[in-house]
Amino acid sequence: MRTALLLPFALTSAVIAQTMPNLIAPTLNNSLIHQSVHGTCTPLGTCGTGLVPTTTFFWAGGSAWDSANTALWVTNGQTLGRFGMNGCTLQCGPIPVPKSSLIAEATGMDLHDGLNQLWVIDSAGWITQCTNACPPVVQNSWNTGLPITGTWVTSAIAIDELRGLVFYSTCDFGFGQGRIYVAPIATPGLWFQSTFVFDCLPVPTLITGMAVDAANGALYWTNGRGTVRWDYTYNGAGPSVTYVQNSCCLQLAPMPDPYTDLSIRWGGATSVGGPCANGACAPCPNVHLLRNAPLLGSVLQLGLDFCQPGTLAMCGVDFGPCQSAGIAFPPLCGQLLLPMTAAMLPLGPNIPTGGGPCSATTTWLLPLPSNPSFVGQVMSSQCVSFCFPTGTSMSNCLTWVLQ
Repeated sequence: MRTALLLPFALTSAVIAQTMPNLIAPTLNNSLIHQSVHGTCTPLGTCGTGLVPTTTFFWAGGSAWDSANTALWVTNGQTLGRFGMNGCTLQCGPIPVPKSSLIAEATGMDLHDGLNQLWVIDSAGWITQCTNACPPVVQNSWNTGLPITGTWVTSAIAIDELRGLVFYSTCDFGFGQGRIYVAPIATPGLWFQSTFVFDCLPVPTLITGMAVDAANGALYWTNGRGTVRWDYTYNGAGPSVTYVQNSCCLQLAPMPDPYTDLSIRWGGATSVGGPCANGACAPCPNVHLLRNAPLLGSVLQLGLDFCQPGTLAMCGVDFGPCQSAGIAFPPLCGQLLLPMTAAMLPLGPNIPTGGGPCSATTTWLLPLPSNPSFVGQVMSSQCVSFCFPTGTSMSNCLTWVLQ
């Protein structure tokens, strides 16, 4: 099944360039969520969380972007909350953050999108793996062998699902020296390389947060005041990672409130068109949506909500954006807004399940290729349901970008 789903990707030509990531980060003193565009050093505004600091230690705090809920997990070191990006609305918590002990401080977080897991690193040098749920349930933990030593503390974590790597950092908060470690994602406690970090000045610096754009081979990190991009390549035979400094943006953090971590807010989908129904199909909303981010190397979840139960539902995936005016294929109730290329992939059929006449739901799984050359490819998807004895219903069409 995985081979069949991946086959159309081998038929594509050159892909378009991806836009620069939107970086998002919590701040230390005022518990704000701040967004920015690193490529242009453009700040995008802030909103508040209300998670007041529980310690005077500068290393406490972390964040992880949750694309399934369009929200940011934020911790102040002891307390955890998930905040939707519509005015920093609290979705989950406040609850205790999973970590190795009561006295340890959570210092960094990231989300493993493919496995839907929240990963937390703490000041005792332990990584805790949890479900991405409310509340998170601990599944596993690993000791990095990097315990707090004076003012040397583990300070951030970031996951590269495409290459099977996990990055984490330590920092001497007394003297401003930071170091990045790399380990296999299967055995994250067994790091194989460490590297001192430098920002745009050739001197060691703090590192309080990290985020990985795996498709572009870019590691973003922050010294609390600005953001730095390092491009990297991985040699599995070593194993080793080679870094090349790309760019710096200074003073992005709201003054005088430094970042405690860094995450990437992945781009979502754009919707075109609306639902329709004919024959025995009920006029349901038929909302088509992405349940997670379209990240290369992960499994994309394409959802259909508020639809009629017991129908046969299909979802088409194609290359290129949705069309504003599509093609009508009787007996379909409306227009197919997909580009209708030769490589269009039908998924299903699924049978939506749920309670009332328009409260059913279903999800199609699409493994995305583990190939960075597909980054920036524009895709589209639309759903069609067939009702008994006759009739059809259709959803909106989504345009999204492989990241």
